Amino acid sequence: MKYDHQYTITYALNEPFDVNYVNRECSQRPNSNVLIIVQNTKGITSDMIRRLPTNCAIRIAGGYDKSRIARYGKDIQWSSNYYFEATTYSKNETIRIIEEMEKIESEMSPDWSDIQKVVFIYDKLKRGIMYDPKYEQKSSNEIRSLRGLISGQTVCAGYAMILKEFMDRNNISCEYVEGYTRHDKHGDLTGGHAWNIINIEGKKYPIDLTWDNTEFRSGKRNSVEWLGQDVQTFARHHFPLPGEETHDYTRTLSQINPAVVRSIQDHTGIGRITDYKTTSYWSTRDDGTRFLLCQLGSGVVNNKTLYRYYFAEITPEGKRKKPLILFSETNVTELINCKRFNKDVTPGLEHAIDNYLFSRENIGDSLRRGTCYIGGADKSKDENQVKVVNSAREIQKDPSLMKELNYDTKAIVRSDGSVILAQKVPNRPFVANGVAVYRFDLFEMVKENNREVLKRNTIYSEVDFLLDDRKGIADDYLSRDRIERKVKEAGGYMGYYSKKEGSEYGSRTYDPNLSEYFKITKKVDIKTVEDIKRNRREVRIPSFEEVRELARKYTIDIDFDNPGSFAVLEEATGKVVTDPLLCDQAIFANLWLASAGVKRSSDEKLPGEQYAFNSQANGLYNYICRELANACKNKGVIDTVEVLRNVRSKIPYKYDEEIIIRLFRTPYQTEFINRLFLQSQGINKRIASPETLYSESRAAQLLYGDDNSIAKAM
Repeated sequence: MKYDHQYTITYALNEPFDVNYVNRECSQRPNSNVLIIVQNTKGITSDMIRRLPTNCAIRIAGGYDKSRIARYGKDIQWSSNYYFEATTYSKNETIRIIEEMEKIESEMSPDWSDIQKVVFIYDKLKRGIMYDPKYEQKSSNEIRSLRGLISGQTVCAGYAMILKEFMDRNNISCEYVEGYTRHDKHGDLTGGHAWNIINIEGKKYPIDLTWDNTEFRSGKRNSVEWLGQDVQTFARHHFPLPGEETHDYTRTLSQINPAVVRSIQDHTGIGRITDYKTTSYWSTRDDGTRFLLCQLGSGVVNNKTLYRYYFAEITPEGKRKKPLILFSETNVTELINCKRFNKDVTPGLEHAIDNYLFSRENIGDSLRRGTCYIGGADKSKDENQVKVVNSAREIQKDPSLMKELNYDTKAIVRSDGSVILAQKVPNRPFVANGVAVYRFDLFEMVKENNREVLKRNTIYSEVDFLLDDRKGIADDYLSRDRIERKVKEAGGYMGYYSKKEGSEYGSRTYDPNLSEYFKITKKVDIKTVEDIKRNRREVRIPSFEEVRELARKYTIDIDFDNPGSFAVLEEATGKVVTDPLLCDQAIFANLWLASAGVKRSSDEKLPGEQYAFNSQANGLYNYICRELANACKNKGVIDTVEVLRNVRSKIPYKYDEEIIIRLFRTPYQTEFINRLFLQSQGINKRIASPETLYSESRAAQLLYGDDNSIAKAM
């Protein structure tokens, strides 16, 4: 856009924007075009711009400020006026740009720390603005400016400009950086690239929003790789131009700990409200039938990467049938991305996805077998050449995945005909503030700007409402307004809908402790998270090999005058161990040795070692640890009886039941192991007492209700 102006009003950095002054100046020049230059839009609202006369244009300098024009303006390939022209917007453009920023900012809490704001905005931009596949056909003004907020498409310079504008508006120091990149260690430098450096509490952190959008487009919806990238890797791939403010990245920059980013994502509620505008796929099969597909994200199950999909058949009249949630190894988002950017697609892949993978035949087969898993469109790889299936019958379905992917899902229809697809993930509850809570993902097509968009809300409740068919669940408890309100007010915690005899409606019941637990408006900053991480005991259950080494290296000295009192000693020196985590692990290792060393040999250096650490004992140890950890996550307490009940069908070891009974023989041992496993799952509150097994007769009574021995009962 070339904007000819006769008069300029320039605002210095941090100078308040005065609408009345601008209007007075413009009224004195009714026949002139007036250019208003601001350094950024901090403190400027869309309503302010609406009040300006129509003969105004606004230049929002941002990263293209005077110093940048002075450094590079004469050398850039487009034109010496490029930086100036790209950031000059019409009045209507400016209104729309600021409105888009205000929408995102309206979802932010005023109590959030700077790093919370960064992570939230970064996620919104990564998901909401796509890299423009037709960038070569467009002007630099369109794609290397703030206009990407309007179009939803941009390139690296646009991402970096937009992110900087958000940072400026929210008082977070941010550099717009231009330079070159290298995608591998020994490759050549590419053409120009742009990224950002933010400054929080005196530390500088690098950010490349463009590259994380690339990860997002590949199907990795939750990637923040280039927000929390280690400095050495970032410096190896990013080379700033000589005139940029910051250089020597390995010495001047710091890494945002990825664990801090994940913690902030959890506390900020990122992902509890999201839409799928950019991953929707409308398709027509060869037989003329149609369907809608939205890729919801990816995850690893049984060491395989799987993708989750919202699927709905479309009737000949254009209406959607009741939707489904499906899982597949095939990444449809990658296909969409390749088609957008004219990249090579595996021959036949799109046809196989449309006509076989998401065919009625294949989906029906999975549903009849009680699973949401539909397999993949690939059938084999031969010399790196992917071969695709030629029919639905060729699709292979891993039995272990079929069993794993059977989450409870229900289409809930409101009285007005609108449909919510609710999925309980995972099927079992987890413990939050000592209360068993279910997580549900709700999917619903909603209208935004006269366009239907799939939206997801993640909510939490103590009660499984999928089992409740009352109208009040759909029309009141899960009304669209209430879902949106509860996500904002309480991080998605919905409470539960109590039952009234003979009534379709109940009363809403809430636990204030859970409301606080899921609340997303709490302040979390880098220092807080790192202090918690540094001060928290990183409790981890040792591996089988580690248990063997711990038992060899440390012994337990029991004080018989003070039952329950232990001292952990180094075997070689007799020195007392004071580190509390090491003490717990050493005690646990010695408990295993004493319990699993059912027989002892006179030539053993460590009595009982041969039986405690053979291959069969290894399998038993891993089984016990897995079951105890799962019980802690799902019930808030280890389940010793359940471990004993199921061991024979899981681990064929002659001494399995005897070892388990010995491991949980006393209340002290059982309570100690319960505490250790709770802490390993990040649960610091004891909500129930674990069952002590004491002896074979007591264990048999717990299992079978009589005093028969285990051997007799089995």
